[in-house]
Amino acid sequence: MRKHHLSEEIKRLLQKFTRFTKQQKVFVLYLFLLIICMVFLPIIRISPFNAASHSVRLFNIHLFKTLLIVAVCLAVLVAWNISFKFKNFVIGYFWFKENDALVNFGFLFLIATSFLSISDTINVIGTSTQTIKVTNFGYYFIQIFLLLGLILTLLSVIKHAKENGSKTKIVNVVDEEAIRDIHNKQSIKWLFEEEHVASHHEHHEHHHDIEEVDN
Repeated sequence: MRKHHLSEEIKRLLQKFTRFTKQQKVFVLYLFLLIICMVFLPIIRISPFNAASHSVRLFNIHLFKTLLIVAVCLAVLVAWNISFKFKNFVIGYFWFKENDALVNFGFLFLIATSFLSISDTINVIGTSTQTIKVTNFGYYFIQIFLLLGLILTLLSVIKHAKENGSKTKIVNVVDEEAIRDIHNKQSIKWLFEEEHVASHHEHHEHHHDIEEVDN
């Protein structure tokens, strides 16, 4: 029963994935690769003098505060990019205007800030001891992967802003033309009204002159 339910859930997610845009598909795949790297790749190497060396991964209780920030941000990113219900809830409850590129960049920036601070701490400790250091492959690979995601999402934010700016300009031009047309129509209307009043006034004066002549 559980296997059947799991297979149905996987099929449903795959069907949802096929409806995504190309950009959404790329970012979702990026997210899953980032999560896999952060779970399995070691980021810190500890080599005590009198004991065997060992590695520490990000999902470690000793890195709880950093882990909490990264885990929450990753969960929000996955939910935002996969669950339409979650996205509608955030937009409806917080009155947040939908902007995938900006949300992705913002939470990736938080993850990168928390992650990059690890190396600063290790480097400070490294000035007094060489028993602890960041791993050459795991840490720096994740760091480059995060920076790549930040650059790509930032480019998406800039592209989205330019597209919105172009739409705003088009709307403004249309509004100005509409206002100009209304103003022209009102001017023509006022002109006809003035001519009508003038002709009516002339007709009234002419009629008054005829009555005076008859008298």
